[in-house]
Amino acid sequence: MLNTVMAKINVRSWLNWAGIVVWLAVIFYFSSLKGGGVANYSVLYFLERKSLHVIEYFILTSLLYRALIQNFSQAKVFILAGALSLLYAMTDEWHQTFVPGREGLVRDVLIDLMGIVLAIIFIWSFKQWMSRKKQ
Repeated sequence: MLNTVMAKINVRSWLNWAGIVVWLAVIFYFSSLKGGGVANYSVLYFLERKSLHVIEYFILTSLLYRALIQNFSQAKVFILAGALSLLYAMTDEWHQTFVPGREGLVRDVLIDLMGIVLAIIFIWSFKQWMSRKKQ
């Protein structure tokens, strides 16, 4: 029975990390697409593009939280998930400097950081709500 439980834990852990790798590949793929070189952005176009940054890193931080919470305290997980997501955001912007028509911008890292912070706030709030609900 213990072997069955351990096997389920290992499969779950593997799936969590596999999901992270897939999501990192999705972000890398979209960052590798050649830029359109649009000189006159509309406000709507800008908001649409930048909201995707927030969503991408909200998801990444949430996936990292789910994988890391099995081995660390919640406070450490928030720090680790946030730091790893921010590190990937920085390397992603650096990667874009090599893609024709794209540029790496500190502004985009800050927008990614918004998604990271929103994920942490959402997860923390949800955990607080669930613990109050149980009482």
